[in-house]
Amino acid sequence: MAASHTIQIWNQHVLLSEHTWRVLRTSYRENYQWQAVDIVFTNIHGVCTVGGASLSRSINDLRVFVVHLEKSTLLEAKSFGAAEAYELFLQSLLASVAQGGQERLIKLIVPLAKGYIVRSDIINIRLHDCFLVEQIRSFTKPLQRYESETSPIVVFDKDDISLPAIFAAAAACILVRPVPQAEWETVSQQLDEELDNRLSFPWIIPETARQKTLVLVEANSSHQEDGLGLYTAAAALGISLVVLDNAGHWLESPNNAHICEAFIPTKLTNPPTKDMKDHILASLRVYGKPVDGIVTFADTYWPYVAEAAKVMGLPAASPEGFRVATNKYLTSVFAGHQAYRASSLAEAVSIAEEQDLPYPLIIKPCGGWSSEGVYRVDSRSALEDAVNAIIASRHGPEFVIEPYCDGPEVDVNLVLQDGELLFFEVCDDLPKSADVNGPSLGSLTNFHELCSVYPSNLPEAEIELLRETFLDMLLSLGLRSGVMHLEGRIENSVVEYTTKDGVMVLSPRTNDSNRTPRAWLIEINPRPLGMTGSQIIESTYGIDYWGLALLSAVGDTTRVRALARPFLKGPQYTSVMVFIPADFSSSCEGIFDSEDICADLVARRPDLKAFISKCGCLVKRGQHVPHPCTGRNTFLAYFNVFSRNSREEALDIAKKVREAVRYTFI
Repeated sequence: MAASHTIQIWNQHVLLSEHTWRVLRTSYRENYQWQAVDIVFTNIHGVCTVGGASLSRSINDLRVFVVHLEKSTLLEAKSFGAAEAYELFLQSLLASVAQGGQERLIKLIVPLAKGYIVRSDIINIRLHDCFLVEQIRSFTKPLQRYESETSPIVVFDKDDISLPAIFAAAAACILVRPVPQAEWETVSQQLDEELDNRLSFPWIIPETARQKTLVLVEANSSHQEDGLGLYTAAAALGISLVVLDNAGHWLESPNNAHICEAFIPTKLTNPPTKDMKDHILASLRVYGKPVDGIVTFADTYWPYVAEAAKVMGLPAASPEGFRVATNKYLTSVFAGHQAYRASSLAEAVSIAEEQDLPYPLIIKPCGGWSSEGVYRVDSRSALEDAVNAIIASRHGPEFVIEPYCDGPEVDVNLVLQDGELLFFEVCDDLPKSADVNGPSLGSLTNFHELCSVYPSNLPEAEIELLRETFLDMLLSLGLRSGVMHLEGRIENSVVEYTTKDGVMVLSPRTNDSNRTPRAWLIEINPRPLGMTGSQIIESTYGIDYWGLALLSAVGDTTRVRALARPFLKGPQYTSVMVFIPADFSSSCEGIFDSEDICADLVARRPDLKAFISKCGCLVKRGQHVPHPCTGRNTFLAYFNVFSRNSREEALDIAKKVREAVRYTFI
């Protein structure tokens, strides 16, 4: 087909619209063997009555014809290779009609290499929040193989050019945001630059990629609505999950059988019991089929999972390394802190008095998670309150007493493969209400997450200090592969948090001293940061930690190395994860009495919507929410906001979002 052809869309006997098309330009990436083909659709007749939202329901009622020299030829959906390709083809045509006859530009991404796609949704992931893109659709399937090397598509205005064939060859299609015709060339070139930045890595691999089976101990989500990200990644990677968790989990329902290969009811408790390894092995005997790996994302389960892996001959780090990494007391001693372990208030008071421990101190459960039960104590009475607030039934009776470090807090995430550091990034955790310079937030007096900023604004020397120190610690524990999430601070940092226009910013320390900065380890989590937290890494750097963790667990080193590559130009923007914690009067019953917090804010504040990458309301009306004084940390919602201009603007947007949130409790 060429410009002399027209494309007609019919609904039964009614002509809805007529279009022409032409190739604007093509570009070829020789190093990574893929090509971009830019096509312009022009509406020349008709007003479409099929909306984008209803297109998938109406597509079977439409007929598309190519008209050339008064001869009509039906375009069949199957000639486009994938149903998604045909649907987006129609949507691209109808978009030009919906825009009042405006011409629309699309860009097709065509692989030219022989091999397998690293994951079926990789182009969608890498182009998330690209400001030039209105919509992107992938046409690939998990583990899809591209059969042969081909030459770049050279398009001339010839009658034998096949538009369906170009779509069928493509891995994905981008519907470019509407722009005037005079800007097409500029926007096309700008988008090519974005593609160079985002897709310049081996996303087609020559090695054979095969379906693998991974055992997941603990389903990683007690609620279906907040845990599907892990399972989506597994499906896109071609990894079958065998899930071990307690009976009655939502995955056990026949309606969810498509989500995992198998669900095997298994007795799991937290704190774990000493016979957990035996329960795991018994469940795998019930499964009775070969598996390629075993993994957990529940920190305290790792020593037992590693023991089970050893029995089964599956790869895993040593149980002892995991035991140190997942016990807050052992971690603190390993990091060289003056730490003490206790199991009762009397024991804690005795240690504090006998050792003459200087306040402030940190009290936290040895087997804790999500910063629950973590308190800064400044006096004997505060020590008693903190110990009494720890929930032994959730985290066990043992807790650690250690010094408090008042330096800037950070999250440090590393991707390791066989001891090699593939990716490393640091974010700033803004002060919490329990910090010396923390905010005053109603009833919150603990270390509940409030705001994380990516990337960190620490001096480069201090970031390098974190890299070297924490990497050495992991390797010395024998943790050489996987995604690691560490929390820490910089002791004696040359910067500190100050407040400017109501926003916390890092500024040169006023009481400058000659003390040398030191990386202070808070905790090691041998897993990615939480599911919602990982989303902001994915959009900011183009890396999905959960997918990497799954691949690492089945030993797929080729795809780990490919998918651990960030955007060439680094983070695409400054992003801030705004946590909305449960904070309400202790006189309330703690019943959440609002609808979706996020939908409400977006509806009321469209000026903020453009700066929100993702968000989610984590509670529902009528749900009982524990008060923070109980030692439970409960999030109501989160917002991932960003600025392409500056860190200051990103923080200002985060402040406006927090102030705009509305909810009530009864």
